[in-house]
Amino acid sequence: MTGPWTGYELPASPTGYGDLRDGFEWQIPDRYNIADHALSGDGDAVALRHVAAEDEPYTGTTMTYGELAAATRALAARLADGGIAAGDRVAVCLPQCPELVVAHLAVYRLGGVVVPVSMLLGEHSFGYVLDHSDASALVVDSERWNAAGDVRTAAPTETVPVDVGSGTAPLGGLTEFVGDAPSSTGPPAVETRPDDPALVLYTSGTTSDPKGVVQGHQYLLGSLPGYHCWFDLFDPTAARRARVWTPSEWAWAGALFDVVFPTLALGGTVVSSLRRAGFDPERALDVVAGQGVTHAFLPPTALRAIRRETDPAPDDVPTLETMLCGGEHLPDDLAAWATDRLAVTVNEAYGQTEANALAGESNGVYPAAPDGLGRPYPGHEIVVVDEDGAPVPTGEGGEIAVVRPDPVVMQEYVDDPAATAAVLDDDLLRTGDIGRFDDGVLTHLGRADDLVLTAGYRVSPLEVESALEAHPAVSAALVRGEPDPERGQRVVATVVPSPDVTPDDDLASVLKESVAESLGPHKRPRDIDFVSSLPTTRTDKADRSGHGGGDRD
Repeated sequence: MTGPWTGYELPASPTGYGDLRDGFEWQIPDRYNIADHALSGDGDAVALRHVAAEDEPYTGTTMTYGELAAATRALAARLADGGIAAGDRVAVCLPQCPELVVAHLAVYRLGGVVVPVSMLLGEHSFGYVLDHSDASALVVDSERWNAAGDVRTAAPTETVPVDVGSGTAPLGGLTEFVGDAPSSTGPPAVETRPDDPALVLYTSGTTSDPKGVVQGHQYLLGSLPGYHCWFDLFDPTAARRARVWTPSEWAWAGALFDVVFPTLALGGTVVSSLRRAGFDPERALDVVAGQGVTHAFLPPTALRAIRRETDPAPDDVPTLETMLCGGEHLPDDLAAWATDRLAVTVNEAYGQTEANALAGESNGVYPAAPDGLGRPYPGHEIVVVDEDGAPVPTGEGGEIAVVRPDPVVMQEYVDDPAATAAVLDDDLLRTGDIGRFDDGVLTHLGRADDLVLTAGYRVSPLEVESALEAHPAVSAALVRGEPDPERGQRVVATVVPSPDVTPDDDLASVLKESVAESLGPHKRPRDIDFVSSLPTTRTDKADRSGHGGGDRD
């Protein structure tokens, strides 16, 4: 697949992994801007389909590429009138909605830098991101802003409250702010280089203040090979007809650069679904069916909720073809359940804010490997190294690292040179994740700081979770280490029992022995706590901090 913006070539009908990787070469242009690429689709084609919170899933509104481009130009003109220029940072705190996409593209068009802000941040974290990023402007959901408390006094002078869904098309809730700003031309688009800063993406910060990850415009370009692979969208016509959706909040790298902007860059349709409450599995299935979603990105936590709270059949999601799962470990039994009950191809992928879309599966092209998460995607070279940065032998564990240069590798952490230097080590980006290669397949063993060091042994939480989830009495499991005066740390598990299973001390004993028999007695959980749902972080990843709570049984 090639074109004026792609910056690489991939076969439209690859016949295997070698067909994807052999001869792949980045062809990154001298000038590149996310907005130009995302708005390059057919002006009459539908770019966005939106379902408001109160809408029936089979209704909603649409926006063409031409309308999206006009709205982008109009907002860019208004922001420029307010003093926003190349290099300025603009925070965007909005739910899933067309206004969010317009805000991003308008800032990119001006050569500015978008700072995505989660709607779920508490007052301290919200204020921290605004202050730490030195944002010149804030585009924010009106409801969220009304509840922002003391953050309002420290916000940028140019604060734009958006009543999502109000106003007139195509600007919606931005109509009043834009006013009479011209949409026909707007200010000339700023020519940017691929590595000019475009984003400051804040990490989830579950144990400390989040870090601001600076990424260039080429972050989109570098994410596209993975998108082709995990959604099996190599043919340009198939990519343009795709309708792609995720329930994940559009404030994180996964949703924005695994779904939203790659879909627009390839001329497809992004489906957005506004919600003001937690994830609703029934409504999720209704949105997929009602909007004709063909490709979806669901974190395993969301897929577990669908399995636990619904009883789906393929006819419930007749248009769905392929599902991406990422952000946390995808158990084999959960993938098999989705393949069977939803009749979809399920692909797991691996990446992080600092380096997106690195490796994973593409079951339409090459077979999945049991227990592994897949192979490096085209354009990305991954190595597993020891503490000194030297490659470890095949089959041995070490730190996953990305060879630089690579268009998805971050530039720096904002105002944190020490942390930047620790991650950008010579010609490597050190991910902080532990893994190993077996016959070219990458297995993710967890975060380096998640490993449980118990009685001199290094225990991977993911390995113990997989062993627990292989037991028929277990629906889901989460494993972490807790301080222990004798062992240094002890292995502790939080378990969601399968339906109709009674959680009690006898079950806990059975599960402990099952892990000991499967993995060895040193990996046996010393304590097992039963809950009805697992604790998660703001990004819907498993929360191993021990502070997430969960719902107790």
